[in-house]
Amino acid sequence: MADVESRLEEAEGLLNRFEYEEAHERYSELLEEDLDEKTEAQVRFGRAEAALGINEIESDEILEDYEKAIELDDNPFYRQAAAGFSIDIGKFDKAEEHYRQAAELDPDNKHHYLSDLAVGYRFKAPIMMEEYVEEVGEDIILRKSLSYMLEALDIDREKAKELLE
Repeated sequence: MADVESRLEEAEGLLNRFEYEEAHERYSELLEEDLDEKTEAQVRFGRAEAALGINEIESDEILEDYEKAIELDDNPFYRQAAAGFSIDIGKFDKAEEHYRQAAELDPDNKHHYLSDLAVGYRFKAPIMMEEYVEEVGEDIILRKSLSYMLEALDIDREKAKELLE
C-alpha cells in the first residue's frame, strides 16, 4: 500500500503543477491496482480533475469519474466539483442534484452550495440553452436562478419583496 500512496502523491503533485496529461496517466495506472474504496475514490477524483486540462477527453468520461468517486466516498467536496463541472457542460439537473446532496452532507455550508448553483445557472444556462432562451426569453432562467438564491439566503419571495421595497 505504501507504493500506492507514493504513486498517488506523485499523481497529485503532477496535477498541482498543471501537468494534466502526466497526472491523468498516473491516475489511470493506479486504477489498475487493487485499491480500497477511499483510495479509488481519490484516484477517480484526481483523474477527473486532471482530465479537465486535456481537451481530447470527453465530458461524459470526466463526469463518470466524478460520479464513481462519489459512489465510493460521498462527500461534499467531490459533490461540489461534480456539480460545478455539470454546470459547465450544461447538465443543470445533475448539477442541482450534486449541489443539493453537498448541502445535505454539509448543512453548515448549504448557502454556499445553493448560491454557487444560482450563479452558475444564471450565467451558464443562457449560453447552453441559447435557442430556448430566444424562444421563451431569459426571464425563466432568471426566475429559477433567483429561486435558488432565495433558498441560499433562506428567505421566501414575500420577504424578498418586502426587503426590496
